[in-house]
Amino acid sequence: MKLCDVNVFVRAHREEATEHAFYREWLTQMLESKATFLYCEFILSAFVRIVTHPRIFSPPSPLPTALKFAGIIRKRPNGIAIMPGAHHWEIFERLCTKASAAGNLVPDAYLAALAIEAQAEWVSTDRDYAAFEPELGWHLLEP
Repeated sequence: MKLCDVNVFVRAHREEATEHAFYREWLTQMLESKATFLYCEFILSAFVRIVTHPRIFSPPSPLPTALKFAGIIRKRPNGIAIMPGAHHWEIFERLCTKASAAGNLVPDAYLAALAIEAQAEWVSTDRDYAAFEPELGWHLLEP
């Protein structure tokens, strides 16, 4: 099962994003396939925060548009919502320690721990997740 990073959603949503058509098509195929995928509402809330932020996008996405996009993901019959579980924090601590995480790598470790705990393949456009190999099974999504 796949679990997507927020950057995949942002690039699939924002038309001016680098390689938007590629990411939109990839996401559409995942959503419409029969294969189960995972999503985290925390990641979807980060998507809404980013695409509606006027300092990031000019113009920002209207809130109803961003919420509709997130809702499409949430309502797919092949999607399952996940949250951090009982072992998430210990996985997070282990990843932080092994990678000597600091700064921006800390939230990456948090998300990597979410994917590891769920036994999901993490899908991201961010190469920093290589710091958590081999424990994290992940896919660098790029055209």
